[in-house]
Amino acid sequence: LTSHPREPGPVLGASSSSLCPFQSAVNVPRDFEGCSTLRKYFGQLHYLQSRIPMGAEQEAAVPIAWTEIFSGKTVTHEDIKYEQACILYNLGALHSMLGAMDKRVSEEVSCTHFQCAAGAFTYLRDHFPHSYSVDMSHQILNLNINLMLGQAQECLLEKSMLDNRKSFLVARISAQVVDYYKEACRALENSETASLLGKIQKDWKKLVQMKIYYFAAVAHLHMGKQAEEQQKFGERVIYFQSALDKLNEAIKLAKGQPETVQEALRFTMDVIGGKYNSAKKDNDFIYHEAVPALDTLQSVKGAPLVKALPVNPTDPAVTGPDIFAKLVPMAAHEASSLYSEEKAKLLRDVMAKIEAKNEVLDQFMDSMQLDPETVDNLEMYDHIPPILMEKCAALSVRPD
Repeated sequence: LTSHPREPGPVLGASSSSLCPFQSAVNVPRDFEGCSTLRKYFGQLHYLQSRIPMGAEQEAAVPIAWTEIFSGKTVTHEDIKYEQACILYNLGALHSMLGAMDKRVSEEVSCTHFQCAAGAFTYLRDHFPHSYSVDMSHQILNLNINLMLGQAQECLLEKSMLDNRKSFLVARISAQVVDYYKEACRALENSETASLLGKIQKDWKKLVQMKIYYFAAVAHLHMGKQAEEQQKFGERVIYFQSALDKLNEAIKLAKGQPETVQEALRFTMDVIGGKYNSAKKDNDFIYHEAVPALDTLQSVKGAPLVKALPVNPTDPAVTGPDIFAKLVPMAAHEASSLYSEEKAKLLRDVMAKIEAKNEVLDQFMDSMQLDPETVDNLEMYDHIPPILMEKCAALSVRPD
């Protein structure tokens, strides 16, 4: 900045001082205010980079260091966008933590936190280089996004069951949870992700697979309820049977999980087991309907009710006022410099043409053997020469 001054020192100093409080964003409290601080700092960095050349290989770039989550290594880049990327990753992580808190304010609040987390990871995936850090690789970010969307959809599933929504709708919501976790599982099975996560990868994959089986069981449980409402007693049996099979798979994968998980599985087993036994007994002794094969029935199509909430780095309601507003943007400086250069180029072209024409004129005058002083003396031609007057008079007297 001192080598290429463009703004008065007090303006730069005041703007820089205003940014300092936001740098506490590297260690924010784990609450909503922490999310707000991260968003404000991210937005102000967005404004800053448009005015000061702090990008990779630019003149004002400074070293920025962060520690990777999984490897524990410190990674340094001389690029202000790296600071932005790390702040955005932390924003997604903080929203996910708030969404997963045991003491939820409500399903809606938790659902919003998970969608905000998905939005932060999506913006990071789509707008920043993946080469900054292994934590920001395409597969890791896809994993994070689908885990967040899956948990957000879980919140709505929980609410739909508490609100006694129609069985078919609950089944579709649950099926979408399965779809999100299947996408997350595919990201976990990627060789690059497995190498990066190590033992954690196996634990996470086991947990995600357990959730896939569990929510598939919930989906088929409610499809069985719908079949019961439609008095399709053979279909009811096969759906409850499928739900029971999937739940047993989930229980196998749940070994080592907390007691709260085990308790939820036992409760679900009591519900599904009771439904299956009752449905099978009724069909065997009362209805005698044929039990179709599961693959002959229409598959449950997921209903996505959540999305990654977008990140807007220039929204003043989120980032606050632009503290660098008095600094002329780099783009404006570059445009002004380009204008000056184009203006000088145009003047050079015009002057070159004038000099060329003057040279042609001089050559013409030399060929006519004209005295430049006589040609340029216009006062000589403001009256008729006396000798010409005499000749005219003589001609008038003797016209023949």
